Amino acid sequence: MRFIMLENNSKPKLCYIAPSYAHDDATHFSHLYDFIREISKQFDIFLIIEKGEQPKEKFGCTRVKVLWFRLLPLRWCELHCRLLKARFLGYSRAYVHYSFLAAVASSIVMRPFGGTVWYWNCGEPWKYKRGEIRDWFERLAYEAVSFLVTGTEGLAKKYSEVYGISREKINIMPNWVSLARFTPDGGAFQLKIQLGISTDAKVVLFVHRLSQRKGAQYLSEIAESLKDENAVLVVAGDGPERESVKLKMKSLKLEGKVRFVGAVPNHQMPLYYSMADVLIIPSDEEGFPRVMLEAAAMGVPFAAFAVGGIAEVIPAEYKRYIAPSGDVAVFNTIVRELFELSSDEKERLSQELKNWVKQFDVSKVANRFLEIILKS
Repeated sequence: MRFIMLENNSKPKLCYIAPSYAHDDATHFSHLYDFIREISKQFDIFLIIEKGEQPKEKFGCTRVKVLWFRLLPLRWCELHCRLLKARFLGYSRAYVHYSFLAAVASSIVMRPFGGTVWYWNCGEPWKYKRGEIRDWFERLAYEAVSFLVTGTEGLAKKYSEVYGISREKINIMPNWVSLARFTPDGGAFQLKIQLGISTDAKVVLFVHRLSQRKGAQYLSEIAESLKDENAVLVVAGDGPERESVKLKMKSLKLEGKVRFVGAVPNHQMPLYYSMADVLIIPSDEEGFPRVMLEAAAMGVPFAAFAVGGIAEVIPAEYKRYIAPSGDVAVFNTIVRELFELSSDEKERLSQELKNWVKQFDVSKVANRFLEIILKS
């Protein structure tokens, strides 16, 4: 059986399935739309968004469809209908970002008729116990798709080992950042005043979901290490550990050393990085953290644990600022070391990070994406 291509378009056709959209999204999903806008220069894109609001723009796509239904059985049926429409219009390639549901649905619709499905996943799910049904469905997704796409060679080897995926079935593509969007913002001085932070105080920035996976349980110890420093910890994020972290800060009498600002829309984050002296990434689980690229684009040094793909992608000379996983004492020492850099050393490190991150600009990663999609 062959579907008839009803449209004449010189660009290769691609159905891209994104998990969500919101104008004020505070998650890394907001970066997807920088990427979609970039790859639409090379592809005719049928964009399906599983959840969220209808975007006001089309990001260069031919079609943009947001699923109506939230109830899982109805969403499953609607997703199949949208994919069948895309397939009927000649979209034989599907690329799915972080959705087991869409990965399986796309494989059911596309692959029996000669189509190809890529599924992006970049994390360390094997570190956490999952329910049997979720684990089964995750493994089903990896088996069903044509290719898995992940961020680093080390992660690819681990996915292959844990889930029994042939290494030949796994493509490597790094995360990206829009260097044009993450540029210094002149409002940092006013933001400090707004947050009640002394203009000469140093700012340690945490930009993550407040969960144990992202190191929320270490924040009180990190804040306590700053108590004798002219420094404030700014926590930009929300999540299940927020109240327990606040209570711990209160019990340690650290309220004056911390500012909880909640989930900040990603398009406002350049302002927060402009204010920051150090970004902290105390995660127990990571893949290819986008906040690391955001900070580097702004020239802000970061301290992190050696988890996921972090140690693989940073410059070799920067590994001195990466602590063993879970070693908060070493982590805090690294933060203080970054504080104590001279002005010249800070400027040199800032420029090194800006130069390093250029390889992950959205336009360059889009070229890698083009290679992956068109080589199959």
